[in-house]
Amino acid sequence: MTSGSTRLRRWAAAAAALTVTLGGGILISPAPASAASGRVDIVGIAKRELGDKTRNYEVGTNCSYYGGEMFNWPACGGKSGWGGGSSAYAWCAAFAKYVWREAGVTGLSVIDGFAQSFKDYGIDRELYHSRSGGYKPQIGDAIVFDTDHSSSDAHKIDHVAIVVGVNDTDVLYIGGNQSDAVTRASKPRTDSDIDGYVEPAGVTGGSAEEERRLGHSITGDSYHDLVGRRSDGTLWLHSNNIVRDNGDPFYGSEPKKIGTGWGGYNLVVAADITGDGYTDLVGRKPDGTLWLHSNNIVRDDGDPFYGSEPKKIGTGWGGYNLIVGADVTGDGFTDLVARKSDGSLWLHSNNIIRDNGDPFYGSEPKKIGHGWGGYNLIVGADVTGDGFTDLVARKSDGSLWLHSNNIIRDNGDPFYGSEPKKIGHGWGGYNLVVAADVTGDGFTELVARESDGTLWLHSNNIVRDDGVPFYGSEPKKIGNGWGVYNLIL
Repeated sequence: MTSGSTRLRRWAAAAAALTVTLGGGILISPAPASAASGRVDIVGIAKRELGDKTRNYEVGTNCSYYGGEMFNWPACGGKSGWGGGSSAYAWCAAFAKYVWREAGVTGLSVIDGFAQSFKDYGIDRELYHSRSGGYKPQIGDAIVFDTDHSSSDAHKIDHVAIVVGVNDTDVLYIGGNQSDAVTRASKPRTDSDIDGYVEPAGVTGGSAEEERRLGHSITGDSYHDLVGRRSDGTLWLHSNNIVRDNGDPFYGSEPKKIGTGWGGYNLVVAADITGDGYTDLVGRKPDGTLWLHSNNIVRDDGDPFYGSEPKKIGTGWGGYNLIVGADVTGDGFTDLVARKSDGSLWLHSNNIIRDNGDPFYGSEPKKIGHGWGGYNLIVGADVTGDGFTDLVARKSDGSLWLHSNNIIRDNGDPFYGSEPKKIGHGWGGYNLVVAADVTGDGFTELVARESDGTLWLHSNNIVRDDGVPFYGSEPKKIGNGWGVYNLIL
């Protein structure tokens, strides 16, 4: 899989070919018949396109609906109206321009197929804001990236997407040509790959808006915390902010006791069931009942899981020998993936708002796989960083396998879009592995414990590491004494 931001840099090299192809000009699409009028509309259109499986992907190399619609690029892929078809036609700018056009943004004739043209548009209208200038992005803005930091680029901006959510630390965006599709992603607002933001002209409303994060944590920031359970049933929070802690996660504060009586569960899963950005806990009792411990550490005055009584959210879960929290559907509400003894895998979809406060009741469990009995460990981890949780599994020989997921790309059948990929060996030396976006970059890392209680971080940025996660750096020792826990989440 080639990242959109990496491939978009090929625009500069292919400029001459593009000029010839387009006859020295750009075809300007007409304004929509019914233009929207606000930033909220921009977000709604971006999300609509994210969910439109008839066109939220590319065929072959850079053959997209948006390239044909916006720029009349050469026909490709055997699909009517689609355009592109080679490395010259990376289509993030086409997608972003389409979203803005549909929302009634004005002055778009100056935006061409280069992501750079969005920055130029903003500068010309005094609507561009650099990342370092202190501007808090707003929903509906275009976010522009300089991912290679090359001063010699003819077109410095390598990627553009649409801002759909903002909080004090992160920006959430939807973009085209991200992992060959329309996907959503998030980055810390301090990320050096972000060049800046461009406001849309001619629309109204929409101040900076909180949005559910892609990476969830107990404390509600983008850095995954760890929770450990001791044999006496007490629960302990190890808070993480790897930036605050100078690159040493879980060292910034002492472990905090946040609960008792957790020994009554034979399985506990960390999962943002409520979709508010604060990780909840789901526990299963020996009788097969499932219980939700809701968390909002701000609401609960710094004491997670104390704000409300545990809520019974299911029965009959004793038939599973493994349950994993995974936002398979990519909607911000963590689903549960469960394995039966026969190796079959089942998806329990969750949207607690859609389901009137009762998660996992909105639809029947869906069988999404078989043959998973060959793994002795499975964790949910958004390894690819596209907002759809993948599964990482370990075999008895210590090899590690990635089952990539994009449920939209795969027509509603997660983990079927590509063959499992071997991404490691020698993992048999760990007695526990946790999926955790420790670094807060949107790509889930793996944290592993050895039998002597030492904790190791396997950093992941699949884009940085050329499609091979966990190979970009050596494992880093980030703790010791973790053997006191019989469960770590």
